[in-house]
Amino acid sequence: MKYERRFKVQIIKQYSWAIILATVACVFLVMWIREPKGDAAVQQLEEAEIPSETQLLTETPAENESVSANALVMVDIKGEVQNPGVYELAPDSRVEEALDAAGGLTENAEERSINLAQRVADEQVIYVAAIGEEDVPVQTAGSSTSSAKININQADSNELTELNGIGEAKAQAIITFREENGPFTSIEQLTEVPGIGEKSLENMKEQISL
Repeated sequence: MKYERRFKVQIIKQYSWAIILATVACVFLVMWIREPKGDAAVQQLEEAEIPSETQLLTETPAENESVSANALVMVDIKGEVQNPGVYELAPDSRVEEALDAAGGLTENAEERSINLAQRVADEQVIYVAAIGEEDVPVQTAGSSTSSAKININQADSNELTELNGIGEAKAQAIITFREENGPFTSIEQLTEVPGIGEKSLENMKEQISL
């Protein structure tokens, strides 16, 4: 019995440090498991980088810029304005805004030749006549003039083909001549357009105006 008891004591002494270390490890493990993790989770969320409201509002996708650019219309403004030329405008703009973009009317402008309330359209030509010009048309919404006559300084290809003897080719020739030489100053000047002679002019003379 004494030998057996002595043997047990020797075993306990031999492994005492291992038992102590294992016990301490178990205590720390239990304490770590029971420790609440809420504060650590909150701290991680606070440290996470969250984009500010200002950043979200100021970051604009490139697609929006291209859409805005495509929404503009090009308008050619001629005649009695301070700065004739081609201007980019918003699609819901009026003729009045287009003229403002061109610097406004000159002192010699015939205001009754234009409709300030008319909406502009892409590729539209806005011609402001001078005081004293013959057959000055009054622009109305959806048409070039207030009468049945077609303004050869403002009409597009479709409108020009409504004239007697004018097809698509001659209509384009009139537009090309107008772009290269400026607005027509007289109805007779149409005979300078290739393909249009005195006889053609006589057939449509009553249909046109400047």
